[in-house]
Amino acid sequence: MRNGTTTFQNRQDLNAACNCKLSSKRTALQCKMFTEEMRERIFKQFWEMTWPEKRVFIQGLVTYKQVDRRRDVKENVSRRKFSIQYFLKTGGLQNCRVCKNMFLRTLAIKEWIVRRCLNITDKADEKSRNGRQKNIKKVHEGKAKVEEFLDRLPKLESHYCRSSSSKLYLEPLWQSKAELYRLYKDEFCKEQNVTSCSSATFDNVFDKKNLSLFRPKKDACDVCVGYETKNVSEQDYLYHIELKNEARNEKEVDKESQNEVFTMDLQSVLLCPRSNVSALYYKTKLIVHNFPLYDLKRKQGFCFLWNEAEGGLTANEFSSIIFHFLETHVIPRASTNNVDIILFSDGCTYQNRNATLSNALLNLAVKYNVNIIQKFLQKGHTQMEVDSMHSAIEKRLRHTKINVPADYISICKKACVKSPYVVKYLTYEFFKNFTEISFIKSIRPGRRVGDPVVTDIKAMKYTPQNALMYKLRHTTDWEQLPLCRQHKNIDNPVGFSELPQLYLERLKIKEEKFQHLQLLKGSIESDYHSFFDNLP
Repeated sequence: MRNGTTTFQNRQDLNAACNCKLSSKRTALQCKMFTEEMRERIFKQFWEMTWPEKRVFIQGLVTYKQVDRRRDVKENVSRRKFSIQYFLKTGGLQNCRVCKNMFLRTLAIKEWIVRRCLNITDKADEKSRNGRQKNIKKVHEGKAKVEEFLDRLPKLESHYCRSSSSKLYLEPLWQSKAELYRLYKDEFCKEQNVTSCSSATFDNVFDKKNLSLFRPKKDACDVCVGYETKNVSEQDYLYHIELKNEARNEKEVDKESQNEVFTMDLQSVLLCPRSNVSALYYKTKLIVHNFPLYDLKRKQGFCFLWNEAEGGLTANEFSSIIFHFLETHVIPRASTNNVDIILFSDGCTYQNRNATLSNALLNLAVKYNVNIIQKFLQKGHTQMEVDSMHSAIEKRLRHTKINVPADYISICKKACVKSPYVVKYLTYEFFKNFTEISFIKSIRPGRRVGDPVVTDIKAMKYTPQNALMYKLRHTTDWEQLPLCRQHKNIDNPVGFSELPQLYLERLKIKEEKFQHLQLLKGSIESDYHSFFDNLP
């Protein structure tokens, strides 16, 4: 039975004849009339037919009528209302009545096929159908409960997720779907007093709602995966690998040089408050950011922490951190030793590859008479030394309760015992507005359609001579950015303290998040309540 239509399986073997005792007597059943040769002929004829022909064949040999008479013994107890008579054709094409077993064995079919061909239903069929309908209803109700559970889970706002993805990401509280399913089964279903769906049904609903567990951006490379699945040509793949190797080799060479070399990257989203209390799973929490930089020469890490009420994730925030870090920790040493400053990162445009940061770095290069170089790793292969800081912090964070954002300070400091990280906790007053030092309108090398774009840039160099250079391959020579991209020279470069503030007050969070955080105060000690009460 497929989609409500009777279908026949592949040809079967002829079954043995019946041992019908009634046919040996003078009765209406004439099973003994059919020899093995006759049965073989009927069998072959039947299985050479098409499916519609088989159905007509059966309908022509089986009669279905009401019971003519009942035996006295069973008259009051039998529920039988209809009788079925089976016939087979002899060599002379005469219909001879046979028993049910003889008919079914000769054609090598099951009784349900006959009943389907005759459109016969009985109470057993109705009961089965009603059972299926009840099961379908239960499945729908179960799926509705899964949807209710998933709808209650807090989601990340769009600017914390990939711009290229249409998926809605859950807050990073679970490492796998299996872990999320256990929460649904062990807590939600018990709380709702309902039977849990299977993990397969749970996964199907999860996928249909276009949800995804939040993942750090350093996952499988799209080009490499595309090549494995035959969706990327070998030529494009080999070019991609060549660019990856060039970037890797560039970093290895710089590590051995006398220059000041750093890697930097934003850590994946951190949450506050954070604990194993189940109430936290269904409420939105405060987002905390950590932007670490790692000194490849001295194997020293630096962490810059702030929460979403103090600053956002724009180019101004990242430019403020990098500007302050270089001016405070790196430039004095680089100027004394007369070496370059090299920053390795991924090519994320709002963090590392934009006109705002380029203006900030060019200002520093001119003010302090030092070369500053940015180098970008190939997309999909951006693993670097700063990632070890992310891993160490996440390892230290396991099974640790976070009451307020400042608790992450001690977590970061204790993450590396051998060489503790230098941690700075930032407020809105720290971040600067770089619009006043806008010397470069755009860092795109080309202007016309088909010309190189910002994401094609592999390296940028800022010189004391007020020049901005770029490379489209790590192995090629430096080229100067077209003069039309610069609308004025840097006559009076400024320091960090001279820049205007980006924010005049703390950033307001959404009303829903504020209310959720008020509810979550019940899971933390009262000493910390004032922090959440004073959120803007």
